[in-house]
Amino acid sequence: MKTDLAPAALSPLDLRAFWTLADDLQRQTVDHASALFAFVETASPPRLFSLLAQYRCFTDYYIADIALLIARLPPGRMRSFLADILFDELGSGDAAQAHPQLYDDFLASLGIEHGDHERQALTANLALLDAARAALTAPGATAAYGVGLRGMGGECVCQVYLAKLYEHLIRNPYVREHRERIDWTFWELHVGEHDIAHREKLRALIGEEIGGMDAGSVAALERGYRDSMAAWQAFWGHIHAAATAADPAAAARGAPAGEAAIAQFHLAIGVHDLQTARAFYCDVLGAGQGRSTKNLIDLDFYGHHLVIHQAPQEAVGDAAFGSAFYGETVKVPHFGINLNWRDWSALAERIKRHGYEFVDPPHVRMRDLPGEHATMFLNDPSGNALEFKAFRNHDEVFATIFATHTREMEGLDGLVEKAAAA
Repeated sequence: MKTDLAPAALSPLDLRAFWTLADDLQRQTVDHASALFAFVETASPPRLFSLLAQYRCFTDYYIADIALLIARLPPGRMRSFLADILFDELGSGDAAQAHPQLYDDFLASLGIEHGDHERQALTANLALLDAARAALTAPGATAAYGVGLRGMGGECVCQVYLAKLYEHLIRNPYVREHRERIDWTFWELHVGEHDIAHREKLRALIGEEIGGMDAGSVAALERGYRDSMAAWQAFWGHIHAAATAADPAAAARGAPAGEAAIAQFHLAIGVHDLQTARAFYCDVLGAGQGRSTKNLIDLDFYGHHLVIHQAPQEAVGDAAFGSAFYGETVKVPHFGINLNWRDWSALAERIKRHGYEFVDPPHVRMRDLPGEHATMFLNDPSGNALEFKAFRNHDEVFATIFATHTREMEGLDGLVEKAAAA
């Protein structure tokens, strides 16, 4: 969840510089959210539900996280204000008005048919939420860090994404047709004056209380805010990828019943400076950061799988080079497709039927880690490297932290053995 979304770290007590940074990051968030949710205006009802249902898990986590943050804050106006927010989230004593229930009412009022599995939270997002809670409650975490992570992250950053989502949502043809029957109570609270007032009050209290704390408080506030920004970017990126990959016509194209239609472009390229490239792709172009090592970073590039590798300083042959990756060496640049496991197996057999040799035969990579997948490499006749993958759990393409919620997909080892022997 750590990120460097903007300029270098502030001096500890420079609260004015922090607000300049916060405003700049918020403008970036508005741009990111606008690009992310543009497809909502023309999304089919199934895709629309796929996107909207995934936000629901945050509403439960947020209530518990705010309670944990309140418990760590010293007595004062900030603590009382967050307690008021918690009371509001819980419906001010009326369970029917609790915000998770209001969101459930909204989803139900859409009237879009869906299976139970379509409301299950994405594994990668549960991992992000678990990681945020662990960071919030870590022994060394300060109150200022928590306010940046879940105070500003929950009230300020979340509100920006919801406001932009709503802006595109109300233009969707299905929503416009059924607008009168849809329960908008949740949205009236979160994109109107109610939530804006919360955001402004929180900002004022930060100016009063954080600036008067110890010398490291503003720096801790910044770290929490940066971590929150990175987590939100990844959270919505995962949802966007799942919603745009969902294909109601999969069965018509011959996809097996119950098998997700996955065809996600994968590209790995060399860059001169890994962190400079990360800043460009994440900050400027809006990609979400996934797992990383000292020489590579996975990026959620508008739903597609881009990996940037640190290139050696010296030119190597035709500009290709070998990059270390979880105990293997892979040729960079390369491109390919992430497929579902059955299509991946069928492709491996097809390659063998044509008598084409693998550079790296079918095998399992990152076994028992988040992102475990089957892979195979081959070169085209011009020497361009191609890689094809099938993830045990496609939700973990960009996963950074292992979560107990990981769903196992039976048959991964078997399909690799079958593909290798075909």
